[in-house]
Amino acid sequence: MKRRTFLAAGLSLPLALSGVLPRRAHSEVLPDSSVLDLRGEAFVRDMQRRCYRYFLEAVDLKTQLVADRAATDASNYSLHGSSAACGFGLASHAIAAQYEWAPREEIQQRVRTMLHSLNDLVAHEKGFVYHFFDIKTGQRMLRSEASSVDTALMLAGAMSASVAFQDDSEIGALAEQLYNRVEWTWLLGENGCLHMGYLPEIGILPHQWDQFSEHLILTLLAIGAPSNPIPPSSWDAWRREPVLKFQGQEFLSYPPLFVHQYPMAFFDFQNYRAPNGRSFWENAKIAHHAQINFLTKLGAKYPQRMGHYGPDLWGITSSDSEFGYRDWGGPYKDGRVEPDREIDGTIVPSAAAGALAVLPHEALHTLEFQKDRFGEKIYGHYGFVNAFNPANDWVNPDVIGIDTGISLMMAENMLTGRLWNLFMQHPAAQRGLKLAGFTQTGSTVLTSRP
Repeated sequence: MKRRTFLAAGLSLPLALSGVLPRRAHSEVLPDSSVLDLRGEAFVRDMQRRCYRYFLEAVDLKTQLVADRAATDASNYSLHGSSAACGFGLASHAIAAQYEWAPREEIQQRVRTMLHSLNDLVAHEKGFVYHFFDIKTGQRMLRSEASSVDTALMLAGAMSASVAFQDDSEIGALAEQLYNRVEWTWLLGENGCLHMGYLPEIGILPHQWDQFSEHLILTLLAIGAPSNPIPPSSWDAWRREPVLKFQGQEFLSYPPLFVHQYPMAFFDFQNYRAPNGRSFWENAKIAHHAQINFLTKLGAKYPQRMGHYGPDLWGITSSDSEFGYRDWGGPYKDGRVEPDREIDGTIVPSAAAGALAVLPHEALHTLEFQKDRFGEKIYGHYGFVNAFNPANDWVNPDVIGIDTGISLMMAENMLTGRLWNLFMQHPAAQRGLKLAGFTQTGSTVLTSRP
């Protein structure tokens, strides 16, 4: 995850790659045949297979640890890996094995190798893995924090893979070992909220997951953990804010759209309600509609810089920009229609791709529009670039692992619900929901299709 990265000594994350490695050859099968014969499926499947190349190529050959980012033309990738990208890679392998986008035996071996590396090589503090690490040695990089939420996303991928390859006892044991070693209570504050992480230079970070954000998956996995769980009361400890309104409906939100997408990629919230009756699935739908509306109004107010924003071209979430990494999004609590958070007209394709299971019609429409209008400039070897700006013709030269991963995963949930089905079968996922007081309202099978 990028939005909350804590770096010691005032260092900032570089936009450029921290190192380069040659592109690795791999065996892959990219069939053109349609599986479900749904509108837009051929395009979505093509995007998924391109995204999957990332998790075959942008990895260290020996460790299978996933690089944080790579060049769009596959010419190089970063020497620093990302714990969340590894989790998304494990989930992507679980999906890919069902279609043999690479030989199943090869995929299983990649999963085993990555899980061994995460257990035995990658630096951690009491089970909490560092946000960034060397993909060859596993050593901490970029003075990053041992991150609680990135560890949860890594574990969610491992859990999904353990169910997908349940006939492989080694994968199951490695995933279980990774989960069992986390001392969740170590980062639990007196108020019942988890802290965001740990920095060797200062200790446990003072910042907490104490209001709405992407921590839903973290809190539930910590409550449902097989070892050192936090108490179920922690689900009620975080504040239900910020509260926004859209067309008379209240919803919880934080500007970047990924806060609604990352937990939703694994937990099938459309079939569960929280103890107070809240549907986080409906909450996410409202938040996505609200951002489309916000960007449309922003485009009308500032046509010269952002006139392209609208139903055809929408989507901003944490991403690269022409001038560095930004955690932009919207709308805002006070209802202002202004380009705060340095919004400059940039489009982030993964914002819409990560919405495919949430708003399939709207997400498909803009993604197809983006590909048709801008073509190979923004859609290539790994699918969509991380970001681009139609106002000044800037196109990001990189793709980022977590954004590539969420695109693949939410596309699969839209088409088949497969990742939901895998993750929700894991006992810890069910245990976390039950202990937190969620009630089931439907079966975890398929989402509605476009």
